Amino acid sequence: MMIGVKGSEPRLFITTVFGREAVAALEVESTLLDMCPDVVAEYSKRKGIVVVFSKVCDNPYAMLLRLRSRGASAIRWAIPLRGYIRAQYEDIKKACHEIVLLYPYPKPIKMVGVCRKRGWYIDSCSRLLRYVGEHLENLGIAEIDFRNYEHVLRIEIVEDTAFLAIYRRHEEKLLRFGSRDLYTQTP
Repeated sequence: MMIGVKGSEPRLFITTVFGREAVAALEVESTLLDMCPDVVAEYSKRKGIVVVFSKVCDNPYAMLLRLRSRGASAIRWAIPLRGYIRAQYEDIKKACHEIVLLYPYPKPIKMVGVCRKRGWYIDSCSRLLRYVGEHLENLGIAEIDFRNYEHVLRIEIVEDTAFLAIYRRHEEKLLRFGSRDLYTQTP
């Protein structure tokens, strides 16, 4: 499927309006080209996703801020990625363990898991989140709290690949694009 950009890593996972994937990919590439000359935005038709790859730009938050400052009409969410892995329970659990362990906040972190799947490689997002959450709690590096969470562990599954992100709760406003954000400019 994706992950065909040699030498590059996925930096952003972008959701779009269905049918606007090509427009979003073009907007992303043209916005980030001067910052990341090797940027490639791959999209899947009719799935509402674009994955942004770059080897030169290794700071997905800088890429996100550039997209926000220039505006993008087709983007709904732009999620800075911490990693990607084969979409299998054990692999996802291990990758989430590493991501949370290396996350630069005191442990245990209060978090909630969010999962969305597109494809049949994982049978149930709620079962996957329970499996990963129990593992992280048993290790003492995370505390799952649905009301007072401070961090979000996000798992986006596209066919046979799981894209992983972790961010602070208050950052969701930064990651979510909407009609009011269209064509906004920074002062």
